[in-house]
Amino acid sequence: MPKAKRSLTRLSRLAHRYLGIFAAAQLLLWTSSGLFFSCNAIGSVRGTPERAPACALVAPSSASPGKPLASPSLAIAALVATKPDARVLSVTLRPLGRGSVYVLRYRRGDKGSARFALARSDSGALRSPLSRDEAIDVARRDFAPSAAVRDVERITQRSRGSEFRGKSLPLYGVRFDHPRKTRIYVSATRAKVVARRNAQWRWFDWFWMLHTMDYRDRDDFNTWWLQALALLGLVTVLSGLALFVATNSWLRRRRRPQ
Repeated sequence: MPKAKRSLTRLSRLAHRYLGIFAAAQLLLWTSSGLFFSCNAIGSVRGTPERAPACALVAPSSASPGKPLASPSLAIAALVATKPDARVLSVTLRPLGRGSVYVLRYRRGDKGSARFALARSDSGALRSPLSRDEAIDVARRDFAPSAAVRDVERITQRSRGSEFRGKSLPLYGVRFDHPRKTRIYVSATRAKVVARRNAQWRWFDWFWMLHTMDYRDRDDFNTWWLQALALLGLVTVLSGLALFVATNSWLRRRRRPQ
């Protein structure tokens, strides 16, 4: 074997051996987490089997028993009266208790993220965000299994890496006494469910954290250490292939002149 080829073989062997030590642990985590993802249906992870059929409001004639439905323009006027720079993007009628409520999606001025406000559907007057009991009602409408409410938490502060990350506050976390340890997150200003979490989702989220190597927020896969480990894993694999080609006796015989 020529000297240059022996040097390349030795370099490939050293690279594969020592780089593999550093890359092996993360490669194992990537493989095991990928196996977990492939074995768990995403619909089950998101709680779709326990989700009740949507309660559609089709041209309702009343806001609640005995009360006529007010025009959405009254709700818009009430919002603009308190926030003159509000630009209403949409108005949605949602069921709530024995009646309904208007949900106004708006933006302050021309910039900024969308905000939400609630208005009474019988008068158009603005109302406060959902109460604890109203949030329980919304969660019960969404959760199909017959299960008691175990506890309710009102969430007003963000928490990094939490189950409700990325959701607008305030929220209510309604936990049901169910084998899957389901918690339904209800937006207090949108009168709707914004997240469904269960034990399977929490395992999925934990493996996702290991897969992305984001141990704080769990959603950022553009970190330099993830890129470095991915490059290290690639070098380990390529050095192993180079070592296989350089040391394979059958390939050497094929290249040998007849």
